[in-house]
Amino acid sequence: MDTITLVLLSVLYTECIAGVIINLIIVAANLMKWKTMKSLHIGDKILSSLATSRSLYLFIIFIFHLSILLDLWKNTFLAESIIVIVTMVLHSSNLWFATVLCVFYCVKITSYNWKFFIFLKTKISTLAPWFLLASLLISISSSLPLVWHFYEIQIQNLANISITNMTLSRYVEDDNIHIRFILFLIISCPPFLVFLAADCLLLHSLWMHTRRMRSSGSGFRSPNLESHFSAVKSISFFLVLQVIYFCTTVYSFRAGYTSIIESFIKLIVICSAPFLHSLYIIDSNSELKKTCISMFYSISCCVQRWKL
Repeated sequence: MDTITLVLLSVLYTECIAGVIINLIIVAANLMKWKTMKSLHIGDKILSSLATSRSLYLFIIFIFHLSILLDLWKNTFLAESIIVIVTMVLHSSNLWFATVLCVFYCVKITSYNWKFFIFLKTKISTLAPWFLLASLLISISSSLPLVWHFYEIQIQNLANISITNMTLSRYVEDDNIHIRFILFLIISCPPFLVFLAADCLLLHSLWMHTRRMRSSGSGFRSPNLESHFSAVKSISFFLVLQVIYFCTTVYSFRAGYTSIIESFIKLIVICSAPFLHSLYIIDSNSELKKTCISMFYSISCCVQRWKL
């Protein structure tokens, strides 16, 4: 293994481990809040679902590549099938849970007078848990065609079908890549398009409200105005990360087989989106930040006592 590959692998492992820890901290903080208050805000429930899905997604990537590095990976049909199923379900659930989170804040914050928005605004707290359940079921069901296509390819490989014509073999592989790409778009595009629509509506509403506040004479340092600017910045950051994640995953599926270095670079970019957004959530939320500090303090005290 050359130096560049080793460095990229180290960055990927560090990013995955840190992402898993950060997302588990978000889940643990919300569980502690639920234990104390005996209830949990619907926004925290959505965020916990997203953090759980992200932590599992990053953990699967870490375990899979670690097993390859340690030569523990056995190239068996069952193992590959399980990896494909779990990875695609978690990828789809990440997109859908992020979409539900964005739709929730869009409905709660915006003040559009459309009938559908008014209906959602009055029912969103009741509908959000059902949206989460539906997102999980859609993620599982939409991943099945891609898994079945992968299964058919593996059956063909196990049958030892010999194709002497290299041109025909290349056409068959190109056709498989094309089918996988179409199936991947069917999985990924619906939640991403809904996310874009909700995010753009939310940004437009926040920006128009901010302009009205400035034109009405509110000072630039007004707390309300600063909170709106902060919300615009947070939503814009979330949008940029989701666009990077979506475009990189689509490019990875369309590109097919690439070099090891390019594959690691794409994986680092893919993992950076959930990692950075979860880190930003903790940094921008004072309650999560205090919980994180207290958890690290408790862990450090336990480690010191164990050493003594």
